[in-house]
Amino acid sequence: MHSLENEWVLGGAKVEIHLVDERESARIHEAFFSDLAATDVMTFPDPEVSEIIICPAVADSQKNLEGLGLHDEILTYIIHGLLHLCGWDDQDDESFLFMKNRQSEILSDVLSRIMP
Repeated sequence: MHSLENEWVLGGAKVEIHLVDERESARIHEAFFSDLAATDVMTFPDPEVSEIIICPAVADSQKNLEGLGLHDEILTYIIHGLLHLCGWDDQDDESFLFMKNRQSEILSDVLSRIMP
């Protein structure tokens, strides 16, 4: 059994989660990552208030790839963002796979707690 408590050490900082449309996602993605496309999730760490930006429209288009419903896909993006805030990285294939596996474990754990 995996413990979620070991993952979420954010130093008492607040985390805001924003759901944005594709236009806003593309604007933020361009401003911070020089990419014009809307994206699924972006994370912005800050000592006071960190932010996770999620685009539900992109999540909706991705949900079939993972076999998840929209709510579970958005929950996966929240978990993904929280892992980034905890220092996880997914910039290469190995770390991407490791992080994806960990977020799947956490998603299963969360869903088992809210839907026993």
